[in-house]
Amino acid sequence: MTDDGGPGEEPDGLGELVDAVYAKRRRAWDLAASTLGAWLTAQCAELLDGADVSRMTVAPHRIKDQRRTGDKLRSRLEPSSGRQPAQAVVEEVVRDVVGMKVLCKSTRDQRLLADRLGTVEIPSGIALQRMKDYVSEPKTSGYRAVHLEFAVTVPGHAPVVVELQIKTMLQDSWGELTHEDLYKPGAPIKTSPFHSAVGATMANLLAEVDRLADHLAFELESTVTPEGDEDLGGPDTAEPEPPARTITVRTTGPRYALAVDEEGVQGLIPAYAVRRLAGVSGYVRVHDFVRKGERLEARLVENEKGVYFIPLALGPAQ
Repeated sequence: MTDDGGPGEEPDGLGELVDAVYAKRRRAWDLAASTLGAWLTAQCAELLDGADVSRMTVAPHRIKDQRRTGDKLRSRLEPSSGRQPAQAVVEEVVRDVVGMKVLCKSTRDQRLLADRLGTVEIPSGIALQRMKDYVSEPKTSGYRAVHLEFAVTVPGHAPVVVELQIKTMLQDSWGELTHEDLYKPGAPIKTSPFHSAVGATMANLLAEVDRLADHLAFELESTVTPEGDEDLGGPDTAEPEPPARTITVRTTGPRYALAVDEEGVQGLIPAYAVRRLAGVSGYVRVHDFVRKGERLEARLVENEKGVYFIPLALGPAQ
């Protein structure tokens, strides 16, 4: 039978072997991925304490397609000696049967997480076995990611190897844009020089966009997150407070809102000002407190970085 259970006899019997392993091990694979996913989610939350947690997303795990596993196994095993390989050989040879991804908004966050996972104390039951940095040294195809291989203990089962890929969203989209899966072992299309050249060029362009996005994020962060209240005429400044004005919120998001006053002047409502009025500490999502269309009383403050509205209170203006 074939890998997917269709008609036709596999001359080497590897299809039946893979089917048997999948039937026996799938529950252990799912449990291992769940264990590792919970730990990764906690690591991301700790790393981003006080920041926007959406900067890192632990994606649902995937189990490699059985046909793909069979093709990869067949390409890596020595020619058959007439003896059927043991079931354990499947996971020894194909190390990415269970795969997970953490998607980051920037290469900065990608590096932060990779560095943390490579140095943090790992709980018992999870062991880091190897790490490969395809960002510092991309593959010839242009592929970029940081790969980590974990062995996860599952009670009542043999340990499970889980391959983790840490990628930026653009690095992840590269595989979709280039139809990368079509050129892997067992896939229907062989890579031509044209495919290789276009794929590598696209990867380099997306890497440059990632670099620019990092710079843009850093500049925006410095604009909406001043080092001290005095930068925006806070309560400790000696400057007289500007008069209050009524503003209307045009758009709102996790880090800031955009508003306009009755004279058409536009300004940002920064998260730190909302956090102070809400009386909470740590990271706040501005859109949880400031809604589109609301009219607020605020003071206008301007500096070399931009124009800001500092609300006097949360909730609609009276």
